[in-house]
Amino acid sequence: MRYYELFNVTEDVASSYLGKEMKLFQLFEEREQARKHTQPIYDRQINYITTSMPEEEIKQIFLSRYKEEDANRFVAASDGNPKNQCALMLDAKKICLQAEGDLQAETDVFDLLREVNGFFFAVNVNDRRFGWLKPYEKQSVL
Repeated sequence: MRYYELFNVTEDVASSYLGKEMKLFQLFEEREQARKHTQPIYDRQINYITTSMPEEEIKQIFLSRYKEEDANRFVAASDGNPKNQCALMLDAKKICLQAEGDLQAETDVFDLLREVNGFFFAVNVNDRRFGWLKPYEKQSVL
């Protein structure tokens, strides 16, 4: 089973850390591995670089495609194979995604989230996977 946390990073941080995604990942990884008494320090740092989720926009997109199990909890299954599925928990500051099977169900969810305005950074600490759902494009100034 794969577990991702998706955060909506501020635009300033997204532009500053373009090409330095490993440093962002290290922050989330260190928070995960921190002792209980130091986790609040990491939480404050993560709160500083992230912004709230556009919950209503995301919820509308998910409701158009997936079944809502509980409040802000959805289950997404791949059209081709129902064994490929993921559970989504929508929170004010992050989206938690648990997936099993092949990558199709989570890829479908990531594709849907690309439609939402924001700079989503996905983190899977256990498998050391991370990245932008929609890479930040630097604006060229003439």
